[in-house]
Amino acid sequence: MHLSIEDIVAQESMYRRQFMNTLPGPRGVHLVGTKGYRGVENLGVFSSFVHISASSPPLLGFIMRPLTVPRHTYHHIKANGWFTVNTIHPGFLEKAHQTSANYPLETSEFAATGLTPLYSEKCKAPYVAESQVRIGLTFEEEHKIGGIETLFIVGRVQEVFVPDAAVAPTGHVDHELLATMTVAGLDTYHHPGTAQQMPYARVIKGGKE
Repeated sequence: MHLSIEDIVAQESMYRRQFMNTLPGPRGVHLVGTKGYRGVENLGVFSSFVHISASSPPLLGFIMRPLTVPRHTYHHIKANGWFTVNTIHPGFLEKAHQTSANYPLETSEFAATGLTPLYSEKCKAPYVAESQVRIGLTFEEEHKIGGIETLFIVGRVQEVFVPDAAVAPTGHVDHELLATMTVAGLDTYHHPGTAQQMPYARVIKGGKE
């Protein structure tokens, strides 16, 4: 199959959305936990988190769709200043996916899906108790992307909860051990495959490093 940009744009909208969302392949998927100024706890599924800079300070960023409709996650982050990032695992996949439904602002996705809110002494936003990896962040900055008014939200990591057994002496986190799930598109979830860790790449000159 070879598609030009004209071919892609000519496709039916739902086909085009699914095609472009799944085209890059599986990527990380997370539940973002927030809390509004009225105390309502919110959860949303996001699949665009990236690590930024050299980890000093530790920053994570993600894509927020245009604010053409109310975005509960965005408004809660701006109101409260805190949010959490939580990994998804097979034991609660159906509940996690259900948080992507368009619940009204006054409804807590925790209550609606049966997931458990968990708080630390430091973080003002709820974690997902069922998650193996939980990250607490404060809002750092936001950037508009192009003419489509999409936002790139940046958060500063303030604390992390991760099982001891999943962290190697090198600092690598073993997501295969944790059965952390990935997603392609909006609805196709994947288990991690067999990991293959490669050595740090260096320039090879004359067949030798």
